[in-house]
Amino acid sequence: MLTYYCPHCWHTLDAGVTVCPACGYDLTEFERLPYSQKLIHALHHPIPERRVIAAQILGELGAREALPAFEALLDELRGEAYDYYLLRAVLEAIARIPDPRRVILLRRATYHPADLIARLARDLLAQVEASEGLDAPHQPLGGVAGKEDQNA
Repeated sequence: MLTYYCPHCWHTLDAGVTVCPACGYDLTEFERLPYSQKLIHALHHPIPERRVIAAQILGELGAREALPAFEALLDELRGEAYDYYLLRAVLEAIARIPDPRRVILLRRATYHPADLIARLARDLLAQVEASEGLDAPHQPLGGVAGKEDQNA
């Protein structure tokens, strides 16, 4: 049996419903959205695998319009809300989107509190900078969050 969700509030719906009984969202409006916008909505789907798939597809499409949503997720998914698989998909998608903002987002992600995410961001940033012929910015000897090496 299929489970249907409102793309606005993620309330479970019955098949064939055109207006969400929980939030009043008109589902016919969602049907008219471009595919990339539907995928951006899916970044908050209640099923974690759907969020990851949405991020991966947005990256494959090179969807520049997803960058603000990806930036919000990078800020949102810290501490207790940390989701490695979604953040990995988001970072890989950012690296695939041909937009100068991707370098800024990847640089910001190198300071993520989760070491696995920060390392992945550094690796992806190095790949992007190499492919675009960019010079890496000066990194302090300590390398983390602008802290200089204490032994220098």
